[in-house]
Amino acid sequence: MNIVITAPMEDALIVKLNRPEKRNAFSLELTLRAKDAVALGCRDYRGVIITGEGRNFSAGLDLAEIYGFKTIDESRRYFSAIRDLVITIAKCERPVIALVNGSAYGFATELLYFVDQVVAVRGSEFSLPGIRYGLVPVTPAFAPYLFGILRSRFFLDRDFRLSTDDAVAWGLVHRVVGDVNDGLKTSLELINKIGSVPHGVYSIIKKLMISSMINEVSDRWDELLNTLAEESLKPEVKARLEEFLKK
Repeated sequence: MNIVITAPMEDALIVKLNRPEKRNAFSLELTLRAKDAVALGCRDYRGVIITGEGRNFSAGLDLAEIYGFKTIDESRRYFSAIRDLVITIAKCERPVIALVNGSAYGFATELLYFVDQVVAVRGSEFSLPGIRYGLVPVTPAFAPYLFGILRSRFFLDRDFRLSTDDAVAWGLVHRVVGDVNDGLKTSLELINKIGSVPHGVYSIIKKLMISSMINEVSDRWDELLNTLAEESLKPEVKARLEEFLKK
């Protein structure tokens, strides 16, 4: 089974996360393939639409895979791949639209910080539950830039959750649609609208808004990812993950 499905649509590339039995969680393989698919869309198409198969956008990091890590090299390779996917999206010189077609948990919510626009099917939810298992968010250094210091403190609440309307109020979601078909139509319209901006202007604005933010926090982010890799191997984290996986 292809865990990432790519399909051209009106000169855009749809990148579909396809692990519905795992709620489209980001395994190492899915992350690497998603990165390659986004890079292809950025190179050969007018824009990219990232969405999920089934009723979930993505459950975020693959906690079962993280639980199985035995060495620091395994863990570092995984979290480095997560970082590389984010950077590929952020530095894409074509519009990247996320079409959230259901729940977006943890890293799946964080990924939305770096796309150009987010379209969400009404009823989608957004949350960062990783802290209850001893895993901090992958990109907390970016939260104060995006939401401000006060709002970012909500991420310390293990039950923190945003409805679709809440996500619009926070600026995380830009358009709300009734179903996936409407979402695809709206996503294509946004690609055409953003794509009508002269390319040089678009590239400069995107670099100033997103790439510069990544450069600003790159040292802290690298430090965090190394910490995450180390923390994921600790017995107390393994125990919490095991408890979750038994549910």
